[in-house]
Amino acid sequence: MAPACQILRWALALGLGLTFEVTHAFRSQDEFLSSLESYEIAFPTRVDHNGALLAFSPPPPRRQRRGTGATAESRLFYKVAAPSTHFLLNLTRSSRLLAGHVSVEYWTREGLAWQRAARPHCLYAGHLQGQASSSRVAISTCGGLHGLIVADEEEYLIEPLQGGPKGSRGPEEGGPHVVYKRSSLRHPHLDTACGVRDEKPWKGRPWWLRTLKPPPARPLGNETERGQPGLKRSVSRERYVETLVVADKMMVAYHGRRDVEQYVLAIMNIVAKLFQDSSLGNTINILVTRLILLTEDQPTLEITHHAGKSLDSFCKWQKSIVNHSGHGNAIPENGVANHDTAVLITRYDICIYKNKPCGTLGLAPVGGMCERERSCSVNEDIGLATAFTIAHEIGHTFGMNHDGVGNSCGARGQDPAKLMAAHITMKTNPFVWSSCSRDYITSFLDSGLGLCLNNRPPRQDFVYPTVAPGQAYDADEQCRFQHGVKSRQCKYGEVCSELWCLSKSNRCITNSIPAAEGTLCQTHTIDKGWCYKRVCVPFGSRPEGVDGAWGPWTPWGDCSRTCGGGVSSSSRHCDSPRPTIGGKYCLGERRRHRSCNTDDCPPGSQDFREMQCSEFDSIPFRGKFYTWKTYRGGGVKACSLTCLAEGFNFYTERAAAVVDGTPCRPDTVDICVSGECKHVGCDRVLGSDLREDKCRVCGGDGSACETIEGVFSPASPGAGYEDVVWIPKGSVHIFIQDLNLSLSHLALKGDQESLLLEGLPGTPQPHRLPLAGTTFQLRQGPDQVQSLEALGPTNASLIVMVLARTELPALRYRFNAPIARDSLPPYSWHYAPWTKCSAQCAGGSQVQAVECRNQLDSSAVAPHYCSAHSKLPKRQRACNTEPCPPDWVLGNWSRCSRSCDAGVRSRSVVCQRRVSAAEEKALDDSACPQPRPPVLEACHGPTCPPEWAALDWSECTPSCGPGLRHRVVLCKSADHRSTLPPAHCPPAAKPPATMRCNLRRCPPARWVAGDWGECSAQCGVGQQQRLVRCTSHTGQASHECTEALRPPTTQQCEAKCDSPPPGDGPEGM
Repeated sequence: MAPACQILRWALALGLGLTFEVTHAFRSQDEFLSSLESYEIAFPTRVDHNGALLAFSPPPPRRQRRGTGATAESRLFYKVAAPSTHFLLNLTRSSRLLAGHVSVEYWTREGLAWQRAARPHCLYAGHLQGQASSSRVAISTCGGLHGLIVADEEEYLIEPLQGGPKGSRGPEEGGPHVVYKRSSLRHPHLDTACGVRDEKPWKGRPWWLRTLKPPPARPLGNETERGQPGLKRSVSRERYVETLVVADKMMVAYHGRRDVEQYVLAIMNIVAKLFQDSSLGNTINILVTRLILLTEDQPTLEITHHAGKSLDSFCKWQKSIVNHSGHGNAIPENGVANHDTAVLITRYDICIYKNKPCGTLGLAPVGGMCERERSCSVNEDIGLATAFTIAHEIGHTFGMNHDGVGNSCGARGQDPAKLMAAHITMKTNPFVWSSCSRDYITSFLDSGLGLCLNNRPPRQDFVYPTVAPGQAYDADEQCRFQHGVKSRQCKYGEVCSELWCLSKSNRCITNSIPAAEGTLCQTHTIDKGWCYKRVCVPFGSRPEGVDGAWGPWTPWGDCSRTCGGGVSSSSRHCDSPRPTIGGKYCLGERRRHRSCNTDDCPPGSQDFREMQCSEFDSIPFRGKFYTWKTYRGGGVKACSLTCLAEGFNFYTERAAAVVDGTPCRPDTVDICVSGECKHVGCDRVLGSDLREDKCRVCGGDGSACETIEGVFSPASPGAGYEDVVWIPKGSVHIFIQDLNLSLSHLALKGDQESLLLEGLPGTPQPHRLPLAGTTFQLRQGPDQVQSLEALGPTNASLIVMVLARTELPALRYRFNAPIARDSLPPYSWHYAPWTKCSAQCAGGSQVQAVECRNQLDSSAVAPHYCSAHSKLPKRQRACNTEPCPPDWVLGNWSRCSRSCDAGVRSRSVVCQRRVSAAEEKALDDSACPQPRPPVLEACHGPTCPPEWAALDWSECTPSCGPGLRHRVVLCKSADHRSTLPPAHCPPAAKPPATMRCNLRRCPPARWVAGDWGECSAQCGVGQQQRLVRCTSHTGQASHECTEALRPPTTQQCEAKCDSPPPGDGPEGM
C-alpha cells in the first residue's frame, strides 16, 4: 500500500490573504489584484442585528485603534456590501481558541525578553444572519476585517485594501476592503501535487515518515523497550489540543510587532473552527496556550528553505523549552506554558528536499501527536489560507494519510477528497473532513495515542444574548433598511429564506438575504409563524441546534477465537439524531467488547500469535519467501504483529494489529483489542478486576504458597558451577539477581541433572527461553547486573546455579513456592464471579460476593467453615455508565371509560433518554427511532345489565303558565338493540316519564273589538255600532279585562245624500 505524504502544497488554491500575501509570486498588490479573475471593493459597516447603522460614537484613542474598543463586545454585526455581494455577518467572540493562561512572548537571541497576557478580543466566529446552518464565518476585527466567509457553496476572502483613504480607522468608519472568491484565483501553482511522492521507496526515508506502514525490516539487537499507552476504552470524549504557536523573525519583520500577534491568532481562529466541524466525528478543541514571536535568530533553532531540516530543528527546539534539561528559559512541564503540539509559521518559501524555494507549504510527522519531539509542524505563511495548511499538518500528527492514498476517499463513487486531499483543486472542499480522515483520527484516539489531550485547560467563557429582530422590524421595515425609505416587501412566500423588496426603480428584487429572525411568516401547514434560521416555525418557538445522540447497539459479532479467550464486539453510531446546526457530537463509548470462548485451548495447540505469523509464510516479502516466527524482543508495539524471519537477522511488522484476543505479551492475561492492549481479569473477562494473589491463584487470598528468599555467596571462585537454591515444582514469581557487577554466570538445571539455561557472553539481550512450563528472561551485560526471572508456575523442579570467575558474587533470590496440601488450611475465602450488570445503560452495578471454598477441590461450602477474621470484603462496581439511547417511556393506563362492555383508556407516551440512574431527559418525539406507541386503546369489561332508556322530552303543554312535559321510558338491553319488559330493569332506577314545566307567564285578558256596522242614517248624520268583548290568551271569553280600558261600542257617522240641494243642478238649454 502506497504511504501517505504529509507535506501539504496548497499552491494558493484556497485563497491568499491580500494584506499578508505580497510575496514571491507578486511584487505588488496591484499585480496580485490583476491576477484575480474578479474582485470587488466593499466597505464593511458596523450595524445592529437588523442591519441598521449604529449611532455615531467618537473613535477610541490611537493606542486602541487596532481593536474594537477598550472593552470587547461579545457579539458583533457587520454589513459587507459590494455591487454583487451583500453579507450581514453575525459574529460571536471566540471563547474556545485561547486558554485562560495564554501568554505572548518576545524572544531575542538570548531567549525570552518580555511577555504579557494575550488580547483575545479581536477574534470572532459565526455565520451569516439567518443562515446559521448553511454558512460559516471566521473573522479577526483588528485593523479591519480579516477572514473567511463560506456561503452558497462558495468561499470568500475579505481583507483590508492597502493604501486606502487616510483617516480610515477600521470597518466602523467604512474603510475599503477587497472581497474575492477562491474560484477567482488564477495562479500557476494550482492543482500541484504534494512535495513528496506517495510512491517513494522506503529506503532512505526521512525520520518524520518512518512511522508509516509498511515499516522497514529491522536488524536484531540494540532495541529499547518503548512504554505502551495506558489502557483505554473506545470512547468519544472531548479532547483539548494545547498549542504552542511560534512565528519566526521574518514573520515578525514582515507583519510588524504591532500586527503580527492578531494576524497569527486570526489564522488559529480559523484552524479551531475547522477542527470543530462535526464531519471530523470527534470533539477536538484547538487552544492556543503560548505564542512566541522571534525577533532574532535562536542559537539552537535553524530555519531555512529546507523544510525537512527546519522541521527537525524546530521539533527539537520546541521540546527543549519545556524540558528540565533545556536552556535557561526552560519552563517546568507543570507550568502554564505546557503544550501538546507546536506550530511554526515562517515567511521562508520552504522546500521538502532542498534549501531552495519551491511549492511546499507544510511538513509534519505522521502520527506524532502527544510525542514530545514529533508533535510539531512547519508551515509557510501564505496569508489566511495558512490556516488550512496548519489544519492539514495537525491532521497528519493525528495519523491521517492523504485522501486517496491507501484509502478509498476521492475515488469515483466514494467520499470526495477534502481537507486532507493530496492534490488541491478548485473543486476541493477544504472546510470539512472526509470519512477517511474521520476513521484515521478515531483509530488514533481509540488506540490510546492521544492521552495528552484528555486534560481540560482553563479558558474564558462568555454568555451571549439572543434577540428576535423580526419582531422589532417587520418585513417592510427590513426592505427599507436595504433599499431606501420607499421600499416595501413585494413578493410573499418563503420570506424566511429570501426577502424580496421593491427597488428604487420599482422593480421586485432580492439580495438573497432571508428575513430577520422573528419576522412573521405563514406556510400551508403553519397559520402563524416566525422566521428562525431561515425556516418558518410556529410562532414563539426557537429550534436550537440538535446535539447528536447514540443510536442502538448492533448485535454482538462473532468471537475472534474458538478457545483461549476471544473477543466479541458491538458498535453504535451518532445518528439518533445526527448533530445538526452546530450540535455537539456524541460523547461516550463508540464500540464495546466482551470476552468469549475463555476456555483453555486443547493441549498441543499452536500459539495464537505464532499462528498469525505463519500465515505470512506463503506471502512474498520483498520478492522472497520466509518462515515467520513471533518476535519476542523489545522495541515493538505490544499489539502489532511483529514477526522474525527464521534463519535471518531481521524482524518486521507484518500487520498493524494482531487478531483481537491475542495476549499482549507472554506471561500476561491482558489481550489486544483493535490494536490496543486492554486489561483482562485473571478470570479472562475483559474489564474484570479479579486479580491473582501472590500464588497466582485467581481471586485467592495468598494462603496457598509461601515466599522463599535469601542471599547466596559461593565458597570460592573457579570452583565450577555451584548450586544456589532448589525451586520446587509449581513455584511462581521467580527472581534471581546478582547484587554486584561481576563476571559470574547464572544457569538452571533440571531434575535430570541437565543444564537447561546458561548465561554466557554474547547471549542476545534480553534472552527469553521457554522452560519448565514458563518463560525465563535472562538479562546481562557489561554495565548491567545479571538477573533471571519468570512468572511461573513451573511444571518441574529446578536448581539455580552460578559460575564464579575472578571474584565472589552475591546472589539474591526470591520466589513463592506452593505449600504442601496437608499443611494448607482446609477452607478459605474466595471471590465469586461478578454478577450481571443491573442495568444495560445509564449506570448499573455489579457485585462480587465472597464465598467459602474447600481448598482441596475448590468447591463452595457453608460460610461457617471459614474464619470470620480473614473474610474478604464484598466488592461492588459501576457498569454500563453510558446514557441509554432515546426510547419511549410509557405511563400507566388510565381506568377504562366504562365499567362494563367496550370503552377507551389512555396513557402518557414520552420520548426520553435515561442519562443516569437518577436523571432522565425528555426529548422531542423525532429523537426516538421507533414508531410512537399508541396513546389510546380499547378496553372491555363484563356485559352490562339491562337499563332504562328514556326518549326525548315532549314540548311543554300548555305553551305558557304551569304545564307538563312527557317522554317515553323503555327497558332496553345493554346495547340498546332490544326492548324488554319493564320487570327486567330495576324499578328504583326508572327515570321519570313526566315533569312539570313553566315556560313563561301567560299574557293577560284583553278587549277585542269587532268591525263597525253601517251608519244608521241614509243621508246626513247617524250612528254606528260594533261588538266589543273580553277574551283570554286562548281566545275564550273572559271577565278579567279592565272596564276602564274597554273600547267604545258606538260612534257618530254621516251618510252621503243621493240628490243635491235645490239650485245646484244644471241649467237648461
